[in-house]
Amino acid sequence: MDLELRVAALEKRVKELELLLDHALNRPNASESERTEVSAPAIEHAQPAPRPQLQQETVPAVPAVPAVPAKEPAPPRDWEHLIARVWLPRIFIIVFLLGVLWGFTAAVSAGIITEPVRCLLGVVAAGLMYWQGETQIRRKRTALGQVLLGGASGVLILSLFAAHMLFELIPSWLAFVLYIVSIAASVFIAIRHRSQALMIITLLAGYLVPFMVDSAHPNMWIIAGYEGLFSMAMILLSLRYAFRGAYFTAFGVLHLPLLISTLLSHSESDKPAVLAVIILQHLLLFGISLLRSEDSRIGQRITLFLSFGLVAAWTYGFYGTADSDRHIYEWMLALWSLLYIGTSSWLYLQKRAFSVHVSIATFSIFLWLIFVLHADQAASALLVEGGIALCLGVRFQSRLQQISGAFTYFIGMLFVLTHPIHDIGSHETFAWFVLVATIGGLYAFYRSSAQKGLAPSRISLLLLWMTFILLLIFVSQVTNALTKALNSDYQHLILSGVWAIYAVLLIIAGLFVRKAKANLIGILFLFVTLLKIIFIDLPDVSTAIRAILFIGLGAIGVGISRLFYKRK
Repeated sequence: MDLELRVAALEKRVKELELLLDHALNRPNASESERTEVSAPAIEHAQPAPRPQLQQETVPAVPAVPAVPAKEPAPPRDWEHLIARVWLPRIFIIVFLLGVLWGFTAAVSAGIITEPVRCLLGVVAAGLMYWQGETQIRRKRTALGQVLLGGASGVLILSLFAAHMLFELIPSWLAFVLYIVSIAASVFIAIRHRSQALMIITLLAGYLVPFMVDSAHPNMWIIAGYEGLFSMAMILLSLRYAFRGAYFTAFGVLHLPLLISTLLSHSESDKPAVLAVIILQHLLLFGISLLRSEDSRIGQRITLFLSFGLVAAWTYGFYGTADSDRHIYEWMLALWSLLYIGTSSWLYLQKRAFSVHVSIATFSIFLWLIFVLHADQAASALLVEGGIALCLGVRFQSRLQQISGAFTYFIGMLFVLTHPIHDIGSHETFAWFVLVATIGGLYAFYRSSAQKGLAPSRISLLLLWMTFILLLIFVSQVTNALTKALNSDYQHLILSGVWAIYAVLLIIAGLFVRKAKANLIGILFLFVTLLKIIFIDLPDVSTAIRAILFIGLGAIGVGISRLFYKRK
């Protein structure tokens, strides 16, 4: 009986709580006093009836149900705000600018705005844009402010250009000074606001200054000197404030105005000025690499390598093509090679990064060998240099050095492949011998490096196949050179026999050292020999030679198969 009374009381309480919850959900905006007035009687009425005491009985607590707020409807679109505050100024600012442009054009046509007034208006407009740019940046509108500041610098320089070049209001020396002051002010603004975009705009404008000065007899030393000093100053500032884009712009764009000036001058006496500036820029990058060799965040290493390539290209263009000045290019390459070899050795002893310096040394020696030696002589030297450079790159884990070595070795290999052997005692024979020997040496080096985890094993496998194939080509050319005095039948017979012996030796060597790959390569070459006999030898040899070839090759194949059974 007591249990039934307790169940009835619990059911009554649950119903009262459900009524309270429904009332709260249906009236979310009711005031606090109303909720209190409504809920007080219900809570007072909902007091549980006195329960009789029962031994060892507990009543489970009823969990509280959280109130779910009602979803408010989306506010209607404010068309007045969208049209009047967003699109109205965007459209009518274009209308205003068009009106100003047409008014300016009409005033110029009527003679109201004279040439000095136009230049003065440009300076005033630059000042207003600068003022607004600073204001927008202070109001946290950085992007808009930087655009206005960059536009102010551009309008100011264009106004000075118009005053000097178009209207001849100021002389050349004063225009040059005002250009420098404008560029310096723009650089100061860019550094003040840490704006790389403004710095790049200033760089591009600064490189154009010599072309915006009217001079009847331009002096290349002054032009190149200004461009070089400006480039080096901007490189140092870009490094100081970690402007990566400005750093590459200051380094690379220098060569464009110098190239244009060189093409326009057509004077041999201007070459030393241009080359001196390019070398000075490279020496600056060289010094930076020594002072900040551990810091590659901004790309000093790659710019140093590119700078040397540009120095070599300019030197070759000025002095490498003329027979009378070839020695200048040759000696400069030799001096650069010695400089970078010595620097690499010093950095290695100091336990500092030297990968880019040894790569430049490799590239410089490569250029010197190609320039000094003939193609048949340079091939062997390039193969040896490229092989050593590759080994150094793997040993010191330098990707740039590996690329330089691979490029050098590839060029040497092309020289060898394009110069076949015609005589035994020739430079071509020696070059082919060096090719096979260096490929074999690289295979052994990469195999040991792969075991130490310094190089991938697939490269050593590729080098193994290249060694066997190039050795076969080398043996074939030597055989043809030795048998060129014989008739065609004997040439085919001897060459096929040499191929078969080569395959047999590979198989025997593989069985002896227990290398399955050598066995596979030997068997493959044996099948290649069969294909050669079928498709190359048969149409051109007599029946007797065909019989000898097939009997000999068939006996070799059966004997090799029997050798494998015996070995097993």
